[in-house]
Amino acid sequence: MSWALNKVILSPYEASVFRRETLPTCDDVTVEIGFGNGEFLLDMASRNERGFCFGIEVSMTSILKAARKCLMRRLPNVRLLCGDGSFLLREFFLPESVGRVYVNFPCPWPKKRHAKRRLVTPGFVCNLAHALKVKGAFELASDERWYIEDARTCLLENPAFEVGDVLVGESSSFRTKYEEKWISMGKSIYRLKATKHVPFRVEPVVDWEVTALNVKAKRRDVWEASRLSCLCGLTGGEERFRWTFKDLFLGSQETALLQAITVDDGFEQKFYIRLVPCEGEVLIKLDDASSIYRTPAVKRSFAALAEEIERL
Repeated sequence: MSWALNKVILSPYEASVFRRETLPTCDDVTVEIGFGNGEFLLDMASRNERGFCFGIEVSMTSILKAARKCLMRRLPNVRLLCGDGSFLLREFFLPESVGRVYVNFPCPWPKKRHAKRRLVTPGFVCNLAHALKVKGAFELASDERWYIEDARTCLLENPAFEVGDVLVGESSSFRTKYEEKWISMGKSIYRLKATKHVPFRVEPVVDWEVTALNVKAKRRDVWEASRLSCLCGLTGGEERFRWTFKDLFLGSQETALLQAITVDDGFEQKFYIRLVPCEGEVLIKLDDASSIYRTPAVKRSFAALAEEIERL
């Protein structure tokens, strides 16, 4: 079954192709962010065979489990994306193309110092408004009333949304694992629904047309890969788009592998850059084992690396 997983899981490259060739023809698009074991997502897909259901998760383990379930149930209308939900709402989905977005029992991050980790923030709400169609809906469920009220405040601050009252004890069409758990413990379930009623757009940052990130840097006549250790720890960029170089691994034939971390509006990616010496130059390219979105921070890290190598 493993060979078929890429039919369900969209890597950044496959997401680029799907976004260009298939997404524009999808009239009925539903998204669940943080789908966990995938049961709610797959139930939606089974009841809506004419539409596409997209699941977004940061856990690759959850994605693999859900993909296997999807293949076993032979659901052709499910696609899974690994990454930050807010980032992918803005970057992957075409503007005003999504009909419904669901978030079921996200981690509330109750401590004040962890507030920035909460999913529903003003930035998330803007990206949500960008992806949703006019009259499209967002539904949130939680066992914490304060969290639902906090999310409602964020939604009310955005003029694109009409926000309903907090509903208590209303059951969904499909109970998730966590909903069953909280109900068995005697906890109340809170739900919130918001509907987009006016157009709203934000500016995406991913360059979906870029397929290669290869850059060439001039080098001295004598190439010594061991001298590249000075690159480790270098960091740069600005508030929205930042990059840093971490570990260096030296390979055969004077090649090197450099670990990089980039952050674009809070969206973090880790990948490896391969450095290959040629005659009078160094080829800087994305390692074959890395699959990433072509964000401004990624492209700037390649340009900065070329400048640093030319200084060596």
